[in-house]
Amino acid sequence: MSRESFRLFCLLFLSSVFVHSCVKQRDLKSNTVIVRENAFPDGLHPTNSSSGVTSFIHSLTQKSLLSTDLATGKTIPLLVEFLPTTDSSGLIYRFQLKKGIFWDNKDELSIKDVIFSTKALLCPLTNNPQIRPIYASIIDSVYPDQKDERVFYMKAKNIHISNSEAIGGIPLLQQSHWDPNNTLNALTFSNIHSEKFTTTEALDKWFNQYNSADNSYVPEKLVGLGPYQVEKIEKDNFISLVRKKDWWGEAFVGADYDNRPKKIIFKIITDDTPAFLAIKNQEIDFNASRGGVSRLLKLQTKDYFNENYESEFVPTYGYTYIGLNTKPNESSQVPFFVDKNVRKAIAHLIPVDEIITVIKYGKATRQSSIVSTHKSACDTSLKPVEYNIEKARQLLSEAGWRDTDGDQIIDKMINGKKEQFSFKLNYITRGNNKEIVFMMKESLQKAGIQLISNPLDFNSHYGKASNHDFDAMIGVWGSGSGYSDPTQLWSTESWSNKGANFCGFGNSKSDSLIVKANTSLNEEEHLKAYKELQALIYEEQPYVFLWSDLLPMVSHKRFKNNNFYKARPNTSIGSYQLLE
Repeated sequence: MSRESFRLFCLLFLSSVFVHSCVKQRDLKSNTVIVRENAFPDGLHPTNSSSGVTSFIHSLTQKSLLSTDLATGKTIPLLVEFLPTTDSSGLIYRFQLKKGIFWDNKDELSIKDVIFSTKALLCPLTNNPQIRPIYASIIDSVYPDQKDERVFYMKAKNIHISNSEAIGGIPLLQQSHWDPNNTLNALTFSNIHSEKFTTTEALDKWFNQYNSADNSYVPEKLVGLGPYQVEKIEKDNFISLVRKKDWWGEAFVGADYDNRPKKIIFKIITDDTPAFLAIKNQEIDFNASRGGVSRLLKLQTKDYFNENYESEFVPTYGYTYIGLNTKPNESSQVPFFVDKNVRKAIAHLIPVDEIITVIKYGKATRQSSIVSTHKSACDTSLKPVEYNIEKARQLLSEAGWRDTDGDQIIDKMINGKKEQFSFKLNYITRGNNKEIVFMMKESLQKAGIQLISNPLDFNSHYGKASNHDFDAMIGVWGSGSGYSDPTQLWSTESWSNKGANFCGFGNSKSDSLIVKANTSLNEEEHLKAYKELQALIYEEQPYVFLWSDLLPMVSHKRFKNNNFYKARPNTSIGSYQLLE
């Protein structure tokens, strides 16, 4: 047996062992949904865990003030009567809690819980550095109305069009569960935000307990307002949830609640091969896997699969791009891409349509902007750059790049030295990236450009990008259904402070458009600035915009309401109903 065959045998064996250990014997008449995930979450702590799997599980076990309608991608009120309104300053947001929302011990959700949750999320002692800075830059304070016990206010630090979504997304915690001695009552918002934050022995003790790993992995500690409770966690194997018998939301859902899944099991299968074998054997009810395009296409030709499963290639909001370093280090890097015409030439030389057809099996769509084509804010007048070798050669020649020595590689005198157009393209070693880069290399050669393939692991790839230590790079950005603040990716400050503006794009005009798009609460003015920014980036081409993947999704037909959506988690597992 070859090494690869042995590896595959082991994966399939372990997958089989897992299935039996998790569900013992598969009963297709049971009201249990099995969801395949390709990675174990970084924990289930309500504020300190942030992986994609965590968010999926939290959507079933936790609740926040606002939510996203998966079908429309729009923000909707969940635990409040209406979407928040603002005062004339644009900084004070008014919320009104719904009645009839109860924790598992039958205590009603209160404004004290909301204030407590906000403090726990924002405090520097909380071990959540991945999300705290985002919320801390938005939320100044939370305080109750003096007359109405169901009304409270959140004060934002600055005017921003997405403030209400961020503020409304705070995971809600029950103070009496987490803080029975009311320790955080003494913690003020002014102290939380102070550069000279001061702590006490009582606060240190409380946060040490709050940050404990037990609050990420011990089921009975993971209480929340959602309809499901964590039942069992087996690390790197599975996480099971059970439906609550007496949940406050039954009054809103109605009789359908009894028909919803009694149990949901998140099964961890890291490799697509055993995952699709499990689908073939009907051991999985839902799967969304970026690496499963070819496997799903094969399954869709089988009658037995189509009889048992719904399947679809669903659009996503993220996109893949080639980033070009427009501000290289003059002492150590060749300035290949400082000229706009050169960047445009590269865009004309990338055979995007051919890559989509050959490598992506046609399951991707062209991307032209920083905004997904599936969002209304996208400037649809920006069309994909055509594949045109002659146009690329013309632009390169106008920029001074010609083959002066007959070696089939174009060159140019830069700072008194002849430089050949031979650049490194960094990319992550996964999936079919190697084949994609090879197709790019062959095409660039036709214009006299030498692409040097530079495969890297994830951390090295983005480490070099953050330090601007690259010529060009292939990257992927994900996005939710709402507005994506362009500051982190496109502001000049985000380049100077080594943020996610890897390419060095920007000037005073682009920065002003970002500010205007972020702070214009008038929808028309916001969209005008946002589309002007898109057009400016398109004209400058710091990115070669490539494609947006179609995500392969599978759900079992034994459930109704098993719909697919663009927004993560791509389906509403909690709304599935077993067919009779």
